[in-house]
Amino acid sequence: MQITEKKVSVLKGLCAVEGVETNGIHTGFKAQDKDLALIYFPDGATVTGVFTRNKVKAHSVLYDMEMLKNFTNFKAILVNSGNANACNGLTGEQDVHTMTDSLAGKLNIDAHEVLVSSTGVIGEPLNLQPFYSGLDTLVSGLKTDDSTSAAEAIMTTDTVPKQLSFEADIGGETVHFGAMIKGAGMIHPNMGTMLGYIVTDAGLSQDALNTALKSATDDSFNVMTVDGDTSTNDTVLLASTNKVMLDESHLDEFTAVLTAMCQKLSQMIARDAEGATKFVTVNVVNAASKHDAVSVAKTVATSSLVKTAIYGQDANWGRVIMAIGNSDAETLSPDAITIKFAAGNDDVLVCHEGLAVPFDEGHAYNILSNTDVEIFIDLNAGEHSSQVWTCDMSVDYVKINADYRS
Repeated sequence: MQITEKKVSVLKGLCAVEGVETNGIHTGFKAQDKDLALIYFPDGATVTGVFTRNKVKAHSVLYDMEMLKNFTNFKAILVNSGNANACNGLTGEQDVHTMTDSLAGKLNIDAHEVLVSSTGVIGEPLNLQPFYSGLDTLVSGLKTDDSTSAAEAIMTTDTVPKQLSFEADIGGETVHFGAMIKGAGMIHPNMGTMLGYIVTDAGLSQDALNTALKSATDDSFNVMTVDGDTSTNDTVLLASTNKVMLDESHLDEFTAVLTAMCQKLSQMIARDAEGATKFVTVNVVNAASKHDAVSVAKTVATSSLVKTAIYGQDANWGRVIMAIGNSDAETLSPDAITIKFAAGNDDVLVCHEGLAVPFDEGHAYNILSNTDVEIFIDLNAGEHSSQVWTCDMSVDYVKINADYRS
């Protein structure tokens, strides 16, 4: 199976797939910058989704979950940034229906064919005046050439829009994928303040798409963390325009391509994380079980003490082994753990079989001064492995989140 990122049309994003129109504009949900996006499928699309596991869910999340239980085909996805529309009670629920009804009227479609996402400040009432004032422009400006304006409109503390496109040969057919995603903070395994939209022309049932998306999510978005906080709003929707019909015997191939795409999207988020200066891969090998490998990797990647040490370029392996011990790993021998810090082809051994080993602090500092850093952990307990992507935690992370509402 050949997987190729379409570098010549990466800016097309979602629009790399035939049958997709997008737009993004500024309306006033935010003081400046684009804040309202629309993805439109004139011929309809089969849609599935995965959502936050936070027990407090935004009104848009609850609405989309219900719609996807009752319907298969949709024609529009509406996204606002600047306000999460979470914890707003009955008014928040009514606002979602007002938005879907109003957009459906403009597009001349049924309200149940519209899905909604929101991102921004939690607990603030959603002023719909910007939505009303911008709706005509949003719809009239739909285009098929690229989704950059839409990718910009879903951003909050992101510094760059994130989108890409793939094509792959699956079952003898050329299948196309396009995606855009946002997220920079309140990101943690089991998803975070992350909105992701993936489209494909591969024709599969909603159940098959859901199986593929859940599998891809487990190996991508759910092994990526920024700060350990899972949001109220995270949503990933996968839509198929059904232009290239696939036999479900090729579902594994489809899932492999989807997973590769989701992994690249996850890494984009970790690289653009709030205040981040380094992209960090936590690589755990030789665990007794997959559960142990994932648990150790996630716990190390989430540790504020580990992340600040990486920011300070301090090879403080004691913080790493501390985090390992805080994991839920069921089989763990402190006397068997080996730890290295690495960058590129260079590495430094700092702990062997649970004990300190002499190492050159200057060499270690130089390794940790790289933009891409790896924390390598060998548990010497089995044959299972896992990778989790994260970032360092800088002073700027505190500054960004200290005045987020202002």
